[in-house]
Amino acid sequence: MLNIRLKQWTVLLLIASLVVMLPGCGNTQSKSEEENNLANQKQVEVIKLAGGDWGYPTPYGIYPRGPGSRKMALIFDSLVKTDTDSNLIPKLAIEWQASDDGLVYTLKLRPDVKWNDGEAFTAEDVVFSYNYQKTYPTVSAADFSKIASMEVADPQTVKITITEANAKFLTTLTGFMIIPKHVWETVTDPNNYQDAKAVVGTGPYKLTDYSKELGSYRYVINEYFWGSEPKVKELKFIPVSEEILAFEQGDVDRISITPDVLDRFENNDEYEVMQYVTTWAYRLYFNMNTQPEFANVTFRQALAYAINRQDLVDKIERGAAVPGNPGVLHPTNKLYNKDVEQYPYDTKKAEELLDSIGFKDTDGDKIRENASGEKLSFMLLADEGSARLADLIKQDLSLVGIEINVQTTDTKSRDARFAAGDFEMVINGSGGGEDLSEITNIKKSAKATSTTAQVIGYNNPEVDRLYTAQLNATDPAEQLKLSGELQSIVAQELPKLTLYYTNTIAVHRPKVYDGWSKNTYHDDDRENFVAD
Repeated sequence: MLNIRLKQWTVLLLIASLVVMLPGCGNTQSKSEEENNLANQKQVEVIKLAGGDWGYPTPYGIYPRGPGSRKMALIFDSLVKTDTDSNLIPKLAIEWQASDDGLVYTLKLRPDVKWNDGEAFTAEDVVFSYNYQKTYPTVSAADFSKIASMEVADPQTVKITITEANAKFLTTLTGFMIIPKHVWETVTDPNNYQDAKAVVGTGPYKLTDYSKELGSYRYVINEYFWGSEPKVKELKFIPVSEEILAFEQGDVDRISITPDVLDRFENNDEYEVMQYVTTWAYRLYFNMNTQPEFANVTFRQALAYAINRQDLVDKIERGAAVPGNPGVLHPTNKLYNKDVEQYPYDTKKAEELLDSIGFKDTDGDKIRENASGEKLSFMLLADEGSARLADLIKQDLSLVGIEINVQTTDTKSRDARFAAGDFEMVINGSGGGEDLSEITNIKKSAKATSTTAQVIGYNNPEVDRLYTAQLNATDPAEQLKLSGELQSIVAQELPKLTLYYTNTIAVHRPKVYDGWSKNTYHDDDRENFVAD
């Protein structure tokens, strides 16, 4: 029996296709301070969190994963964002109106906003950011493909003309980070621009110190911030070798823990535990470009039957996770199709499928051969955090005659090799697992040189069509139908296999700070410190 205040909330990290466009003017708040634990939280001097180098926190300097984006978002703002209920809400833009034909959007900007160097923010900065980022795409570049033009209507108004009517157009701007014209207009190498002026933004914090070598950051309140005053005056991200020990010694103020160490905190009123169900997932990808066996859908289906996803959850996460859905979406997603093929663990079925495509063990060494007589032996790439997961997959596949050699590396090297297609099989984990766009051949970013689908060698025009159609659908019933069809194809063809979705357990000391959000498990998310 837990003797602490134990809270459990579901985090529904919804993909862009779930976002419902607000008609007319946008003036809704994402959540009240009461919902975000911030209303009764007194302002504290400093919060310390575990560090790690995620790049210089500008739209051009960050490392392309969540921690980098969140550290950048402490400083920079977009025009709009979406909340956990999929509503489009204001940030630097406070009102918007579409023309009758849906081709022109007029956005009114928040008045009296200043950059953290004291300069005024105007429509000139927005239009400059658009033109500059078309020339120099940011790390997580916004999709400008549907924009015909962006103009200054007046100092507080921007007019955007798009190429075709789309009721959800403004959701494509949630990743469009606005940068100051007076800083960036002379910069011709933004990826390497790390001057102090590079971190001039409109967000709640400003950067005072950064060490790439130590992976440390220090932020203080931006006195010009347009929103409510942050509840933490100073944020420090510091180097930590052992997070649990650092937390117990008071060196850091919040950490994530695994179920096996929960008992260290569950009987002590000093601590509070927050549990989150998340869509962060481990997924298995197959390189169909270099390995012809993976191009055979029956072979991929056999692998799905052979991998015991529930066993992975039990052995690695001690049951505190959700087995992966071959249709990709988490069971809590409102578009989830429960009727897709689930491939329950069945080695007999896996062996039957392998036999049916001629992959048999002809020499009695317990490793099957393909039609050319070559052994079914593959290299599985993993980072250190998924090494044990890779070993269990190796054991499962050995039972049906497939040899796996595990190669581990650090996360950044794994990411680079994945992007370059330098793998045979790879385990990748991230919070973007519900984004079905990555198995389409539709580029999400102007910066992208290829899509994930191209990297793995998967191309299905019907998947591309259904993805686009459900993304643009405004009728919820139609969107549900289209998404269900899309998930059925993905589950049948298995361009990637979701292994499991993790749950996250976080622990903190309420007497130090109790403003941690119910909506995100990320310690460095600005939602933990300020209600915009």
